[in-house]
Amino acid sequence: MKLRRAIVVLMSAQGQPAPDIAHLLKVSEDYVRDVIHAFNERGFDALSTKWSGGAPKTD
Repeated sequence: MKLRRAIVVLMSAQGQPAPDIAHLLKVSEDYVRDVIHAFNERGFDALSTKWSGGAPKTD
């Protein structure tokens, strides 16, 4: 969900620690960190629904 990822990024930018964000949004800390790292690497493209997180798929 794009809105959830945007909230994660906003809360992080406001200085909230990952565990607090995860608890508030009822998601894992790993999810929060993945979203933050993706945003730092890709910018706003990381918020789109086509981004699924995790490592790239390998064949």
